[in-house]
Amino acid sequence: MRWLPGGWQRADWSEPTRTMPRGTARYTSGRPAAEPHRPPAGAPAPTLLGADAHDVDVSAAGFRSLLIGGGISGLGTVLIAATLVNNGSTVGMWIWQLVFGVAFLWFVMGSRGMLRGRGFLIDRSGFYARTMGEVVGVDWREIQAVGIGTLPWVENKRPVNPERRRALEIYPADAGFAERHPELERWWVEEPPTVQGLPPDRYRFHLPPFSRLPKDLEHAIKDIAPQKWVGQYRRHLPRPPQG
Repeated sequence: MRWLPGGWQRADWSEPTRTMPRGTARYTSGRPAAEPHRPPAGAPAPTLLGADAHDVDVSAAGFRSLLIGGGISGLGTVLIAATLVNNGSTVGMWIWQLVFGVAFLWFVMGSRGMLRGRGFLIDRSGFYARTMGEVVGVDWREIQAVGIGTLPWVENKRPVNPERRRALEIYPADAGFAERHPELERWWVEEPPTVQGLPPDRYRFHLPPFSRLPKDLEHAIKDIAPQKWVGQYRRHLPRPPQG
């Protein structure tokens, strides 16, 4: 497959052929027909991806979470509000109203990234990440390991934002990786090593909560590059400085 404005194109896809009706000549106004457009010399060729590539759509998973979680919490908010109006207010009902209302707002706020076209493409030629119409890719030879880190619900006596709990982490194979791929700097983090034998610097892509994305990514990477997969592991936030 290769990336086009409308999505990924598989290597076995071909342009549709157009035929001229028999006996009909193309009108050229007496001028020679224009030569077909060719890319300039030295321009990079489109990246062709194998037919077995895995396309993991993060935005679609986020939309499903909003549809289910936001729908349930929104319906609960409306039903409890109707109960309060018809049957009078009680402390318990106001607490449930607050819980459902906060949950609904959280799902709505979490939907901000759904229109960015986020996702991953796992192919034998490399690892590709896309966001807001931009696609960046890395050859597997430049990647030492890939895994999914998960934070506990409470860390350092503070609740953890569900949108920051789980993340796909890419570990570079050498120290020159950052210089070769400045386009990945927005995802770069440096923390104490989580997995023994891996470097402290990594590239972290957060995953939406309550989704099957960790399992989908694990299946895709095990299928394409099993030697790079280090599993799903528990990670921890650095302790805040003691003041």
